[in-house]
Amino acid sequence: MMENKTMHIGLVLSGGMGKGAYQVGALTAINEFFRPSDFEYVSAASVGALNTYAYLTNKLTEAKRVWESVNFKGKNRFITSVLKSSFLQDTITTIISKEAITNNFYVPLLDLANKELDYYNFKDIPPMEIDAYLRASIAMPFYNKGISVGEKILYDGAIVDNIPIFPVLRNDLDYVICIYFDDFNYIFEDDSADNRIIKLTFPDDKIISNSINVNHNAIIYMINEGYSRTRRLFSDIFSNGTDDLETIYCKIEQNNLHELNKKKRITGDVLVTNMNKVVKKIVRNKRILRGQCDENQWI
Repeated sequence: MMENKTMHIGLVLSGGMGKGAYQVGALTAINEFFRPSDFEYVSAASVGALNTYAYLTNKLTEAKRVWESVNFKGKNRFITSVLKSSFLQDTITTIISKEAITNNFYVPLLDLANKELDYYNFKDIPPMEIDAYLRASIAMPFYNKGISVGEKILYDGAIVDNIPIFPVLRNDLDYVICIYFDDFNYIFEDDSADNRIIKLTFPDDKIISNSINVNHNAIIYMINEGYSRTRRLFSDIFSNGTDDLETIYCKIEQNNLHELNKKKRITGDVLVTNMNKVVKKIVRNKRILRGQCDENQWI
């Protein structure tokens, strides 16, 4: 692991359903270059929030074991087999820690009743209350009941903001590591911000299949691939250390120049568009508020 010289670094993990296994491998590789405490600002959505919480609380090994235990037979849909099973709840039970989060760690949670999305900072939440917020982070509308937190019923906010980079980018950081699964080289917010983002994506020919189908062999493949791809990328970008900004920015620029499928992503536009979609679904199907839905409406 390389030493940092008072660097200001951010980390962002998107939601990804079954592809969260890639993140476990990626975080294992990240752990060879950074300590969890090196990340001043962190943000993650949905299953990414569970993986990130495990990383920040030094429970990544336990999380990896849970992922490796997945052994659904055949081509089971992730939503059917996992979201409606105890898998994610068992993950929370395994990784929950009595230690307080010391990083600024933001998780988007959705208040459907009031049609509001908020980024909750887990640093401000007492350890004994974290469990409810983690359960809310994986309570997908249409499939799970919301989680009661205080006076609100909260759901997974990834339905509105699946790559929650905004809470991190609003801070003055040297660079940000962003892991996501969309098949785009996003230009986040503006060129100034984007030039400080190290993008780690895992699009492939089976991106949809890996997202909704889960079996043991696929999980092991994704964990190993997440590790090896991250290790290769970081060995290049951080070839002169994690604090050599001139080299890091040069490598980011080179990677961006060679990437195809570029697409602008402005958080404000994403939130408005996706919240409108959520509202329309609520209007069309009031059953969402009772946790009932035809599975095909969400896929």
